[in-house]
Amino acid sequence: MARKRPQGWWYPWIFVGVFGVVFAVNMTMVKFATSTFSGLAVEHAFDKGNAYNMEIAAEKAQQALRWTAAFAVAESRPEADDARTVRWRFAVSDKDGRPVDGLNVEALVERPTVTGHDVRMILHPVGPGTYEAETLLPFKGQWEIRLIAKVKGDPKFRLRDRVRIP
Repeated sequence: MARKRPQGWWYPWIFVGVFGVVFAVNMTMVKFATSTFSGLAVEHAFDKGNAYNMEIAAEKAQQALRWTAAFAVAESRPEADDARTVRWRFAVSDKDGRPVDGLNVEALVERPTVTGHDVRMILHPVGPGTYEAETLLPFKGQWEIRLIAKVKGDPKFRLRDRVRIP
């Protein structure tokens, strides 16, 4: 006579199946995580790490200038789709409140969440201590600004800020 299987013999296979599904999902997520992100957040990270002391010295020199600076969106006009024409304004004054003229001002506008839409711009003097530029941005929303003001090619003032384009 054939031996009858005990009732509930398949219960352990439920656990095996559940753990198999969890393992398959985890492996899929590991594959996506390792294939979509290169891990490179900063270009030339080794060189920038070695130049860290120079960055600290530049920050101290900038603080010693005691300049007051303001960077803002002067105007934002909607274009096709989500694009915006943006007029940027940078105003800077020295420790005594006098406008600082004669700067070469450059800025990089980066989208923090999407690569490939960075915009470089040169701000031109429009008044005492005031510099402006106009750019076309493909999206509204959050943008990161990296600005450098130079005197005769020597960086004197750096600014990093986030702005929201309406």
